[in-house]
Amino acid sequence: MSEEEPKPFVKIRDICKEFDGKEVLKNVSVDIREGEPLGLLGRSGSGKSVLLHMLRGTEEYAPTSGEIIFRVAMCPSCGWVGSPSKVGEPCSKCGVKLGLEEVNYWKDEEARKKVKRAVAIMLQRTFGLYGDDTVMYNVLQALESRKYPSAKRFRRAYELLKAVKMIHRITFPASDLSGGEKQRVVLARQLALDPMLLLADEPTGTLDFETAKLVHKALMESTKAGMTMVVTSHWPYVIEELTEKTLWLDHGETVKYGDSKTVVDEFKKQVGKIERVEYVKLGEPKIKIDHCKKYYYSVWRGMVKAVDDVSLTINENEIFGLLGKSGSGKTSLARIITQIDALTGGSVKIRAGEKWIEVGRVAETGVWIAWGATTPGVGEQAATHVTMLHQEYSLYSERTVLENLTSCIGLKIPEELARMKVLFILESIGFSEEEAEEILPKDHTQLSAGEQQRIVLAQVLMKEPAIAILDEPTGTMDPITKKYVAESIRAARENLGITFLVVSHDIDFVNMVCDRVAHMKDGKITKVEELRAA
Repeated sequence: MSEEEPKPFVKIRDICKEFDGKEVLKNVSVDIREGEPLGLLGRSGSGKSVLLHMLRGTEEYAPTSGEIIFRVAMCPSCGWVGSPSKVGEPCSKCGVKLGLEEVNYWKDEEARKKVKRAVAIMLQRTFGLYGDDTVMYNVLQALESRKYPSAKRFRRAYELLKAVKMIHRITFPASDLSGGEKQRVVLARQLALDPMLLLADEPTGTLDFETAKLVHKALMESTKAGMTMVVTSHWPYVIEELTEKTLWLDHGETVKYGDSKTVVDEFKKQVGKIERVEYVKLGEPKIKIDHCKKYYYSVWRGMVKAVDDVSLTINENEIFGLLGKSGSGKTSLARIITQIDALTGGSVKIRAGEKWIEVGRVAETGVWIAWGATTPGVGEQAATHVTMLHQEYSLYSERTVLENLTSCIGLKIPEELARMKVLFILESIGFSEEEAEEILPKDHTQLSAGEQQRIVLAQVLMKEPAIAILDEPTGTMDPITKKYVAESIRAARENLGITFLVVSHDIDFVNMVCDRVAHMKDGKITKVEELRAA
């Protein structure tokens, strides 16, 4: 007689969720077993993040119907909660024997509060850190919040930062980190909480491939130590590498559930390849970067060479890629071109009509000046022709998508024309005509993270800039959505004459969409490659 299969840790049964009358989850059912990592796969807006928030216990994500049952070990004295395998063991807080409890998560509010304390969530592109404090302090604070023994905190913090490959940054203020580095510290903080369940929403979406593999290792070691994990990702290889079972969602419905490799193979068949377009004739130089340096002194880091003697020329109508790992200096260079930060040495100029504008130097008045001009002011006009999609983006809260794409960004055209333009842009980045109409009245709380990112990209395209800098534009996008984004970037280049600088660690996307790519490491350009022959 075969051994009876253990009961699920979490039972999700016929879950439905509506926002303003529209179903975003439709009769979803799945079991999560203790120690068996579950993957949630699907394109942006498929319902993955909604299900994660529901498991987290976030009030506004309460199911419209259906139920979620947690089977947990609970202390009858102090209410401490752990994984079901701990039933019968003494409570780590008070020593009382742990009993088995089945908690109907959304029907028993008091029990949900207890369970929720043992559930951690890592949200994509949400960098919840103490910016002025060091990396080490940020992790120590997480350990302190769970009352980890004070004598052991430094060692545990060191181990966690080493696991996510951040040991070389322990004395840095969190505000000095790149987006990818911040994401790794956020992960270390979540692991410091020692959760029974970790909900990881795109945990390595903004990391380069090599760093992502190291973070995956840290996550897998944590599951071996007893943590159960639910992971969403637009990268099929991430789901296959990190999980054993996978639930594939599309428009809130279950497409397939089963062994991760089998489900991922089926998903990849739908993605296909992005075909490269024919060579597009480029114009004259649009951006000239000569021996650009960005050095600064940090109390924690000493002399930092964020950009170290970089020279590049980017042509008008070109889609140019800047490729490198987190912390390589990509964003620092982009911020100089966008006129957010000043350089330390060298020159960065952009061409506006026939004039070259020096954007890397700031006059004493703080106003950008034209190259060779004796009075400031000319460069301010150039700033309006350069727009940047930041890695850490946000939409205007309590405003609709339509408002975010019109009045919030200062678009001054008749309302009817503005609406038509918004619909055109949304359809160009992957929304169907029906989806574009449906999304216009929504605010940011009703959008998935992938949808929010595409709306921010639409904001950039709505401004019709001469130069658009996209910092990690595909960090949290599924492969299907990335195809639409690649096509929208090409269409914008063709129809609007925009010059693009794509800052990324996503080698595949850069190879698909860019004409040339510069590889960056430790503030320097190591090589420049032609990706499309004339």
